[in-house]
Amino acid sequence: MKKETIILYGGFLGISVASMCISKTGQHIASGLLLLLGAIFLYGFFYKKTKNLVNYRGLLSLAFVGGEGIAAFQLSNLQTEWSSMTWLCFAAFYLSFLIGYDYKEYRDVTRKKKKKTDGKILNDAAMEQPLLVSVIAVAAVALAAFVLEAFILGYVPLFSKDTHAYNYFHVTGIHYFTVTCMMTHALTLIFWMVHKENCKSGSGKKLSKGVIILLIIANIAALSIAILCISKFQFLLTVALPFFIYLMMKKDINVKRLVMVGGGIGVVVVLVMAVMIMRRNYEPGYLNGIFEMKNPNFPMFVQYPYIYVANNYANFNCLVEQMTQHTMGLRMAFPLFALTGLKFISPFREWLVQPVYLTKTELNTLTIIYDAYYDFGLVGVILLGVVLGWVCAFLAKKMKEGRNPIIYLFGGQIAVYVALSFFSTWFSVSTTWFWFGVTGVIYWYVGRGGIGKMKKVRS
Repeated sequence: MKKETIILYGGFLGISVASMCISKTGQHIASGLLLLLGAIFLYGFFYKKTKNLVNYRGLLSLAFVGGEGIAAFQLSNLQTEWSSMTWLCFAAFYLSFLIGYDYKEYRDVTRKKKKKTDGKILNDAAMEQPLLVSVIAVAAVALAAFVLEAFILGYVPLFSKDTHAYNYFHVTGIHYFTVTCMMTHALTLIFWMVHKENCKSGSGKKLSKGVIILLIIANIAALSIAILCISKFQFLLTVALPFFIYLMMKKDINVKRLVMVGGGIGVVVVLVMAVMIMRRNYEPGYLNGIFEMKNPNFPMFVQYPYIYVANNYANFNCLVEQMTQHTMGLRMAFPLFALTGLKFISPFREWLVQPVYLTKTELNTLTIIYDAYYDFGLVGVILLGVVLGWVCAFLAKKMKEGRNPIIYLFGGQIAVYVALSFFSTWFSVSTTWFWFGVTGVIYWYVGRGGIGKMKKVRS
């Protein structure tokens, strides 16, 4: 193990232990600041090492460790002092992720199977058509599924007066296809960047007006679905996924322009999500009562993001302190039962019903490690970290090779999940695996188009 790695691991452990000790003395602000500064340093370290703004280790540092720091401020009455096991799980997950990532990189080097690549998108005009078909197909299927759901249920959430209408807007089996609309913008971006590369190399042709109009319609339809469903979660994914993919694919990023464009997009996202919140009939008085901030005078634009980061860690602490027994894999295996329909069959239906330990019923978002701990305790948290780290290193390598551009759709999804690791369990959510399945089909379809072109050239 490199000296640099040992220092990094040891430094993070030191910060975690120090933050826990400071927190237990009641100095929560100091405890949180220490973790936040550590998260920023770690992100800077991995950015300097990779020259990549969305490198996985850096993202997890900012999101998970930084989120832990924000939660450690303890600004809400809903939060209580974390148990030692809670602190241990947070540190163990991050360290095990780094270990899994570093081990994969080490194995790649020692096996000497790494091929020299220029890290550019594959210049192959044969991939453009299947990419374009994928964009239109995903948007069309999502729109058809949304219309079918609206017809069956008899309403559209945005226009419903029922405060919780968005919670009930899903028809079993069909809703998976509706929410796949979030891939449309990402696929459009990949298509556009591959097209630009092909034009530069002379193998691409200018897009016709008909194609451009189709792309515009597809993207408007996809974005409209998220807004009509009043789904903040869906809308956030729809915007975040192409943003991360762009940063992964673009090699010469103008940081100043990125900050300006990113800031503009951020303002639009905040405004749209604010409209969604108001459309859900959430009034400040209602939200104040839910959030239970120690200082109720905090403006809502501070309270809202704080709770949606911090309370997830508090929910994990509730799990650690209140659970009675581990579920031995049932939580993480839920997508298998859901996607196969087994969850509707007894006794699976009874087995899968487990209590969710929360600070408050309305605040039901969870960290990425919640179900891993629910299943196997600390061992489950460590295993999830190691496997996820290994997968991230594998994807990072594949994206450098640049053979099939849809690998960026896989990589972008994982990047979003890592960047929002404080928000959801992700890998025990059936929709996540449905998206992976759809991505796999598109990967095969687009790759097949490229391979077909290569075979023709060889013959």
